[in-house]
Amino acid sequence: METGADVVIIGAGVIGCSTAYHLARMGITDVVIVEMEQVGAGTSSKSASMLSLQFCGAELVARMTRYCYDRYMQFEEELGTPIDFTPIGWLSLATEETADHLRQTAEMLQSLDIETEILTPEEIAYRYPAIRVDDLVLGTWGPGDGPLDPHMVMWGYVGRAREMGVRLRQGVRATGIRVVGGRVVGVETDAGFVATGTVVNAGGPWAIEIGRWLGLEIPIINAARSILVTGPFPDIPSDWPFVEDVTVEWYVRPEGPGLLMGMGVTPTDQLDIPFRMEVAYEMIDTAVHRVPVLEHAPFMTGWTGVRPMTLDDLPILGPVHEVEGVVLNCGWGGTGIIHAPLAGQLAAEYVAQGRTQTLDLHPFRMERFAGVNVREVADLRVHSRQAGA
Repeated sequence: METGADVVIIGAGVIGCSTAYHLARMGITDVVIVEMEQVGAGTSSKSASMLSLQFCGAELVARMTRYCYDRYMQFEEELGTPIDFTPIGWLSLATEETADHLRQTAEMLQSLDIETEILTPEEIAYRYPAIRVDDLVLGTWGPGDGPLDPHMVMWGYVGRAREMGVRLRQGVRATGIRVVGGRVVGVETDAGFVATGTVVNAGGPWAIEIGRWLGLEIPIINAARSILVTGPFPDIPSDWPFVEDVTVEWYVRPEGPGLLMGMGVTPTDQLDIPFRMEVAYEMIDTAVHRVPVLEHAPFMTGWTGVRPMTLDDLPILGPVHEVEGVVLNCGWGGTGIIHAPLAGQLAAEYVAQGRTQTLDLHPFRMERFAGVNVREVADLRVHSRQAGA
């Protein structure tokens, strides 16, 4: 194991891989990525793998996503790696409880010239007869969204970074961060000590634990979401879009000859959560309500991922006051794949220059949550969602 590096990145999910690439692109190549398992073994490999312009609840997020979408359209040219992006479109559905919010979101996207239609239940039924619409108020449709391959994204970033000199150490667990006089001097690992003056916490759901090594309580709420995949199911055509029922936070999209569906955002202190069949049954009941023909879809496999969320659905990115040399790049929630190009760009700019140019870091600084009981507010949000459903 190395004895030193200019920068150590903890975590080789999509955020850590993007950060490494963007650092190298800015000329900082004496970088070590420490990953306790394999690239993408954590939450980055357990998502719905969608690149979405529609999944934006605020103007700032939409602008972030527009930047990242454009970067992804140039990904293969820039890094030499295809990402298997297929624009199948995104259809959001709203009952009375969520209709106003969905309409406002659509109008905001339209104001930013992001192609979005507002559909009546009758228009939804005409386009997609398998969808039950009698309890819907409206839907929205965007044609530009679609799945990509997160593993290709991560290996594209880390592969190019390694060509420029970045070192990837898989199967090496970071166990602590050494601080002297209020400044980082290195990272402890189970393979030895790595001296460094800069540490990037890109630990995803593990970012909370990494923060506690420094006496920091990073205000992230880890939330579990389950995904299941069906066997071949020709009753739903392969050109179906991603369909999201906003009120119950359920979605479905084609996955090979079958379907992939997900549901749930439940706070958890566990990071390795087995897929439970009782969750599958609840998801299937929800699916059959919205798309009755799914009653006959054969279950094939499932998994549960952990999403590192924040109270305002924005990431935590930037330095911390308590320890010099620590840069946070975490709390990306369910948008880490979508926003990876921006996450890496901003972190690299800050490390290289002490400031950012692409976007102001102020909305992402951890200090915005000062004095907030994050877990208490998170529990209230969960209960309100459940009551509304």
